Amino acid sequence: MKKYQTPNLVVSKCIEFESCRYNGLIIASPLIKKLKDYVNFIPVCPEVEIGLGIPRDPIRLVEIDGEINLIQPSKDLNLTQSMEEFSSSFLSSLTDIDGFILKNKSPSCGVKAVRVYPHPENSRPKTDGIGLFANSVFNEFPYTPVEDEGRLRNLQIREDFLTAIYTLSDFRNMKKSQKVSELIDFHSQNKFLLMAYNQNIMREMGKILGEQKNYSNDDLFSKYNNMLGKTLKKPPEIPSNINVLLHVFGYVSDKLNNEEKAFFLDSLEKYRHGIMPLLVCLNLLKSWIIRFEQDYLTHQTFFQPYPPELMPVTTIER
Repeated sequence: MKKYQTPNLVVSKCIEFESCRYNGLIIASPLIKKLKDYVNFIPVCPEVEIGLGIPRDPIRLVEIDGEINLIQPSKDLNLTQSMEEFSSSFLSSLTDIDGFILKNKSPSCGVKAVRVYPHPENSRPKTDGIGLFANSVFNEFPYTPVEDEGRLRNLQIREDFLTAIYTLSDFRNMKKSQKVSELIDFHSQNKFLLMAYNQNIMREMGKILGEQKNYSNDDLFSKYNNMLGKTLKKPPEIPSNINVLLHVFGYVSDKLNNEEKAFFLDSLEKYRHGIMPLLVCLNLLKSWIIRFEQDYLTHQTFFQPYPPELMPVTTIER
């Protein structure tokens, strides 16, 4: 059985860790509660870190002269510089981070759809903003998975996020050895997963491994790391998954009877049209991989990119 490395995630402290929201409450999240046993969390509340109390008067994003500012209207405080200085200091201190889960729609931590007001006073806001701390995260960690706890209620977004953080965690732990042989093994085991995400970049990654003698170890791992982050940035779409499923099917199809082949291809079409989940097609292939002892395919992370114990959190909220 594959041994999964433990991801390191920064999380908004108000989600399942401390009662530090502006109103003194804590946010319940079944996902975060479950993940506490499977990831290393680094909780942070940027608003408390810049000196705001618990509870505290609300803060908001305000556009002033074309620039986004963080304002506490009740005290006429502009907190922009304080938040930017804290964000820079905190984020630059982080090492070995595999992802972020931040509070949705927060003026500090919201990753999208944050209200931006044209004036500090009550006025009709736009809803296309990004929290000030979250914006710094995007700038400092452009290829690191960042989500909010609201979006992670969507099961597909949740599954993509788990896949990305565990893949990056595996890579981060593997690269400590600086052994090219282990990097090649990593690429081999993740071949079909990377193919589903971005076949073109996957081929570029294979190419630099083939030309490894042209690079120092540091350059080789650095280039591969950047490509891996770019690959995982955009989740795979249904046609890409089907392409990989058919590719894997080619390894076992000559051993199947006509009825089995027809059933699998029919299942693919149902997946294509949203009638059947991807998991059904994956499990069909996995059963044949085991049956026909396809060792190379057995170790492909495409079939189980994160711990099986986390499967329930991508199928039903408990």
